[in-house]
Amino acid sequence: MLIDSHTHIGCIDYKVGKNKVFTLAGEDLIAAMKKYSVDYALVSSIEGAEFDTNGRLAPVDKQVPQLQSFKNLLQFIRNNGDSLKALLWIKPYTEKTTAALEEFITENRKYIAGFKMHPSLSRIKFTDHRFRPYLDLARRFAMPVQVHTENDGFSNAEYVADIACVYTDIDFVVVHMGLNTDNKEAIDIIRNHDNIYGDTCEVKHENVIRAIEECGSQKILFGTDAVVHGIDTYVRYLPLIKLIRKTFSKEEADNVLLKNSQRLFKVNL
Repeated sequence: MLIDSHTHIGCIDYKVGKNKVFTLAGEDLIAAMKKYSVDYALVSSIEGAEFDTNGRLAPVDKQVPQLQSFKNLLQFIRNNGDSLKALLWIKPYTEKTTAALEEFITENRKYIAGFKMHPSLSRIKFTDHRFRPYLDLARRFAMPVQVHTENDGFSNAEYVADIACVYTDIDFVVVHMGLNTDNKEAIDIIRNHDNIYGDTCEVKHENVIRAIEECGSQKILFGTDAVVHGIDTYVRYLPLIKLIRKTFSKEEADNVLLKNSQRLFKVNL
C-alpha cells in the first residue's frame, strides 16, 4: 500500500510557485492515484497561496477567502470516498484565525489531517508572530503541521526547528527538506528533533536514501506534489519507490511509504 502525504488541488486566477501553477483539477489527482495505485492522499489547496510566482500579493478580489477554500477542499474530499484527508493551507498574511474557523474544524475534524503552512507564498518568515494563532489551533486540535521549506528567508528549515522547540507537542513535516539544496541542513534538523519529520517531494533520490539512513525510517514520509506535474507526476517517483524497497527492509520501506503518514496524520485504511 502507498500513502502520498503531499498532494494539491485548487483553482486560482494567478500563477504561484516555481512551477507557475494555477489550476490543479481534483479529477486529475483522483485519476493519477488510480493510474499509479496510490491508496491514500493528504491534500491541500493552492487556493491558500497569497502571493504569486513573482512575489506580488494577489489582488484581494482574486483570492479565495481562507474559510471558503477549506470548504471547497472538504467538499472535494467528501465527494471522493475514503481515500483522502485535508491539510488546511492557511493565509496568515491576509487573514487571521476566527471563531468560524475553529467551529469549521470542530465540525469536520474527521476529514482534516492537519495544517499546511507555506511561508514562501505568504511572504512571512515562519518564526513571525502571525503564524502563532494557527499553531495554537494545531496544538488545541492535536494536529500535525506540514511546512514548505526552502532557503529563501521565509521557509528555511532552521526556522521550523526554532518553532518546533517552542511547540514541542506539535509534529512538523519539513516538506522538500529544503527545496533546491543538498538537504543536509534539513536532514540534520530532522535527526536532532523528535517532533520534526521530512518528506521526499522534489528531493534527489540519493538524498532520500541518506535521510532514511541518518534519521531512521520512522522520520521520513513519502510525498510527491501531485498533481503539480500533471496526471503522470508519479512517474518521477516510481524509481524512488523501487529504490526504497530495494535498499531497506520491508518494515523500513513500509514506514516511509505508508506507516509514518498513517500514524502521524491518523489515517485509517
